[in-house]
Amino acid sequence: MKIDPLIRRIDFMHDEIIDFLVELVKINTVNPPGDTRKAFQLVEQKLREAGIKYTIEKIQDDKPNIIARIGDGRPELCFNSHLDVVPPGDINNWTHDPFGAEIVNGIIYGRGCADAKANTVAMVMAGKAVVEEGLKLRGTMILNPVSDEESGGLAGAKHCLNSGLRPDYVVVGEQTDNKIAIAEKGGVWFYVKTKGRAAHASTPWEGISAIDKMRKFLNEVEEKIGRKIAMQRHPLTTPPSICVGTISGGVRLNMVPDSCEVTIDRRMIPGQTTEEIKREIFEIIEDLQKSDPDFKADVIVLAEGHPFETSPDNKLVKAAQEVYRELKLDPKLTGYAQISDGRFFAEIGIPTIIIGPSDPRVGHQPDEHFKVEDVIDTTKIYALLASKMLAG
Repeated sequence: MKIDPLIRRIDFMHDEIIDFLVELVKINTVNPPGDTRKAFQLVEQKLREAGIKYTIEKIQDDKPNIIARIGDGRPELCFNSHLDVVPPGDINNWTHDPFGAEIVNGIIYGRGCADAKANTVAMVMAGKAVVEEGLKLRGTMILNPVSDEESGGLAGAKHCLNSGLRPDYVVVGEQTDNKIAIAEKGGVWFYVKTKGRAAHASTPWEGISAIDKMRKFLNEVEEKIGRKIAMQRHPLTTPPSICVGTISGGVRLNMVPDSCEVTIDRRMIPGQTTEEIKREIFEIIEDLQKSDPDFKADVIVLAEGHPFETSPDNKLVKAAQEVYRELKLDPKLTGYAQISDGRFFAEIGIPTIIIGPSDPRVGHQPDEHFKVEDVIDTTKIYALLASKMLAG
């Protein structure tokens, strides 16, 4: 197994890897609108240079997805990540240009540098190293950079699966500080609207305050769900959580508000289901309607993602730990607190792990950054894992 030559090859490609990352970060791929075509043109150029064959899968012209293959046959090991990024927000909160890809004291700054363009760079360059080193694979290494993750993934990884992608194992590139994450939290997003009756503020008893009704609802959420969350833990992930993300109600200060709206982000740990999480909210609404005839509310589930956990005894996990030991990295297993495209693969039974550079807490923040040398480590991890799984 040509492990040492692969490492030397990637070390030789060091500057090319960093330059590739800088070029990608400089391309604005904010989603929405999510136009990633220029970024994918750069990725395609790298694939062509390496002689790696690929196909384009897309629902929309401005949101391409790539499925590149090295080798053939089973097993198939797929590396997945995304090129769309969240908006930078208020530019005044940044000390570096969000799309400048500046490297200062070994730290690269820029929107999407960590979440998750570094992972596409790592997978493509790992694939290039495997090809240029002439590694003979008994199976297929798949590279699957996608366009749509930040807005739900339906036009990205989910579309690729719907188009026939069915690997045997998946490594999702997200921010894990280059640790091996085998468990991922899930989540459900809710929109809740309480309804009241408008009246003049001088005679509020003639109306029904939708804000008061929303307060009752949120108090019940805190009492019933908050208390339950406090007792729930998973050994690898952060605890479950609930967060009211937005709230809006009323039209004037001298009117009884006839509507109030909130959005709620509810996260759960592996072992829980989206159905039980949805049931919590709907049962609170039903109980309030029974006890208060004036309580009226609508609930919409905006999005949901299942948590998952891959067995530590799975072949992919064991192989990843062997690679980490060979690279003198910590093979300790961990969990991923956010939601990734990994859920799409895991929910159809494909063993899935998550590996990528950067502290996950800096994603979606001003001055998103990570130690640029970490992308070199990620490239080595991906290449050696492909070697271990497909050529060992």
